[in-house]
Amino acid sequence: MQKDAIKTNIHKIYKRLPLFVWVFIASALVIGIAYSLIFFIPKKIQFSYAGETCVSQLALFPSAQKSTSDAFDVKTKDELKIGSYTYAAEQVCITPKQAPKEGEYAANIGLFGNWFMAKKFSIEVASPPVARKTDIIDKTVSTALPLRIGLTSADTVHTYKLSVADNVAGCKTEQSQLVCDIADLDLKPGAEYTASLVRSFNNSGATKVIEGKIETLLPVMLQNSSVSDAKVLYDSPKEFSFVFDKEIESADVLLEKKNGDAREKIATSTRVEGSTLYVMVTSDLVRKADFSLTLQQVVAKEGNSLDAPMNINFTTSGGPKPTSVSVGSTGVPQAARIVVTLDQPIKEGVDITKFARVEGVGGSVSKASPTELVYTIQAGLCQAFSLILNKGVESGSNSEVSEDWKFDARTICGTSSVIGYSTKGRAITAHYFGNGKSTILFTGGMHGSESSGYTTMQAWVTYLMSNGYKIPADKRVVVVPNTNPDGIAAGSRNSATNVNIDRNFATANWKADIETTGGILKNGGGTSPASEPETKALAALTRQLRPRLEISYHAQGRLVGANKFGDSVSIGETYGSMVGYKTMFYDAEAVMGYPMTGEYEDWMGEELGTPAILVELPSASGNYLSTQLNAMLRMFSV
Repeated sequence: MQKDAIKTNIHKIYKRLPLFVWVFIASALVIGIAYSLIFFIPKKIQFSYAGETCVSQLALFPSAQKSTSDAFDVKTKDELKIGSYTYAAEQVCITPKQAPKEGEYAANIGLFGNWFMAKKFSIEVASPPVARKTDIIDKTVSTALPLRIGLTSADTVHTYKLSVADNVAGCKTEQSQLVCDIADLDLKPGAEYTASLVRSFNNSGATKVIEGKIETLLPVMLQNSSVSDAKVLYDSPKEFSFVFDKEIESADVLLEKKNGDAREKIATSTRVEGSTLYVMVTSDLVRKADFSLTLQQVVAKEGNSLDAPMNINFTTSGGPKPTSVSVGSTGVPQAARIVVTLDQPIKEGVDITKFARVEGVGGSVSKASPTELVYTIQAGLCQAFSLILNKGVESGSNSEVSEDWKFDARTICGTSSVIGYSTKGRAITAHYFGNGKSTILFTGGMHGSESSGYTTMQAWVTYLMSNGYKIPADKRVVVVPNTNPDGIAAGSRNSATNVNIDRNFATANWKADIETTGGILKNGGGTSPASEPETKALAALTRQLRPRLEISYHAQGRLVGANKFGDSVSIGETYGSMVGYKTMFYDAEAVMGYPMTGEYEDWMGEELGTPAILVELPSASGNYLSTQLNAMLRMFSV
């Protein structure tokens, strides 16, 4: 009964309510259901690592929409406008605030952040893309070409970097690949490294994705080139070629003109043909200038690259210039054929006689080849002369001409002749310098075991051959470096017949049997005075020259002796003071420790009245010209 009464009352109310009320009630129900669908039921969003994540969602008054999420920023997109007024947006987009992690997240957006009319979203986040380890670890990679590492899907959310030791290379995402600029790592070809691929979000919270060993390809090697370091270019090249051991893909080349520390870039282009790289120069290179050509990088088709930038410095020449002369500046033969070599060919048809000549002595010039001139001279002893090449000789390689060139020289200052032969037939040679009437005679090598005297006299001859012009006009110098050639050859004190040559001269005290440090040497003074061919030769020369002074060199002891004829003692004192040696003028036998008979210096004084001094050098071997030279030159004026 009660239920029937309720139904009756509702029916009465239904009939009494106006139609518009029922319309209102129905509208409210529809709006409520729609509101629940729009605001209270979350909209699902699948988060994308590949780019922007957006969904279609109408949002009124977008400038007033506020998001409420700890994990994501929620913003509107594709705005609708009336004039300049924005009244709605068609899309809602989400952006992570922190590194995305796999899971489900909630987010809201509403007018002024109001919860009542806030739209709810359910965001599903998958695990981050995975990098393909085999693209980097245990792989041989190029040090120049970008390294490509595959991803399971594209990723624009994270930042990726490749690191080796303290060096880092940035990586960019191209679809589902990372492209890492491995050149930034400064790796060496043919080496092994530990590499790490690191991922971060907004450059923070770095996570190591991959780590392991990598190897780099062996370097590309230069086999041949048309220009080398420090080379002088005499022609005007339009291109340079470089041949490598592998086919070339690309190259980075820099050509610069150097001016001190300043650099001027020269325009070039490159061309590759197989394993050959051509570098073309777009304009003529300036002459007489320094250039630097740098192969900054060369990459082979297989990915091999240079171990390091290759720098080649070269110079462009001027006109023809002499680079060598076939003689020295002194000691030139009197009738010499002197070849002057040029650094580049002379232009065909040039009359060289208009530019080249000899001055100071007689001579002529001819062209032996495009790069060789021949100067022929006719001169006397010790004459100074000059070889001349004037400015203006045209080059056969470029547009330049020669500059003025001059070579000063002097002919040989002495002559030589054989004055006799040793027991074994070895020549005894004398060397003559100067034309004066007063002769100074130098000798050495009388004791074969004292080679320093011989060596020093040979050096003295060489010096005088070039510097004989220093001899005063009234003097003549004669040098016999080796008066006992058999002894010098054998390293023996005595001659081949075991005679001490310096005990074989016809002095008043000559003896056949002589005293030595080892006792009595039978016939050590010879079987008779001047019995040996070496003695005869030296005595004959001395009689012929009748020298004003004779100086002989022995060893050893840093001593100076004199034969006490004429002014020999004062001369010996002068010589000794200049070289710092002690004198033994009156006690030579006591100093040496044995009697000395048949000496060359004594014979000379007794027979010719010639003053003579004897110099004991510091050691039995060596060249003492440098320590004796000033004293020797001083002897010219005694």
